[in-house]
Amino acid sequence: MKLPEKYDRIYRKLPPALWALIGTLLVFVILTGFTNLNVVLGRALIEQEPLKNVDALVILGGGIDQDTGVLGFKTEERVRTGAQLFLKNKIAPVVVVTGGKTHNNPFAEAPAMAKLLEQLGVKENFILQDDKAQNTLENAANVVAMGKRLGWKSIIVLTSDFHTSRACTFFRRAGAPPVTCRAADRKTVSQNSPIRRWESTKAVLREYAANVYYWLIGRR
Repeated sequence: MKLPEKYDRIYRKLPPALWALIGTLLVFVILTGFTNLNVVLGRALIEQEPLKNVDALVILGGGIDQDTGVLGFKTEERVRTGAQLFLKNKIAPVVVVTGGKTHNNPFAEAPAMAKLLEQLGVKENFILQDDKAQNTLENAANVVAMGKRLGWKSIIVLTSDFHTSRACTFFRRAGAPPVTCRAADRKTVSQNSPIRRWESTKAVLREYAANVYYWLIGRR
């Protein structure tokens, strides 16, 4: 099939290397939106340990919409997994949700996470909140300080699978008691739409970048 003359001129003017780049990007976009590429990319970052009874189940925030205050689907997956562990497995006497107002967001994550936990059946008096933390380092520091005040001897840190390794490292370096690292169950929230697959891939790529950054500054 012959291209129209004006498109043929454009095609001939562009160097082969640029066409190769465009093709590569197109393939990447298709793989990102219509396959589980994000799952494959994130496997190297997962730390998953056997469940055990602990003094506190800690759920890390993972984003909240700055316009609506609705939890991001990655945060929702963490909270739903945490509610299941708390209600069905009864692995801790309290649940801690940690996440503040990040990146000029007017909504703090922890109160919205606590609200969802209550909707899922966790009673308010079993929920503790840290609504000040703005990143994973602060999640760790704030929760460890809380745990020292309350005398915790062990905790579970629950977050998205690709975030587990860095999060648990930060908690341990912050002086947390023995940490059991757990990944949220992706099946608790539908993630099969192209948009959510793309968002998941971006999150995994950001996590790789964060790991490199904290490694360079000696925090990883």
